[in-house]
Amino acid sequence: TWEVQVFFDGACPLCRREIAWLRSLDRRKRIEFTDLSAPDFDPAAWGRDLDTLMARIHGRLPDGTWIEGVEVFR
Repeated sequence: TWEVQVFFDGACPLCRREIAWLRSLDRRKRIEFTDLSAPDFDPAAWGRDLDTLMARIHGRLPDGTWIEGVEVFR
């Protein structure tokens, strides 16, 4: 099971590079990656708006707690 869900902008080259790096470190598959730019992504399903999610990197813990910024990378 995953330990954190990371929301990222798959249309952003820098974001894709950072996520590729995180995926390479995630050998135990503890991170679930969710692309905000995917056509079927619905921010309302997460109780957030797209502008908020796009403003900075967000993560969600299994208990539903949201984390942002540097905390996501820890």
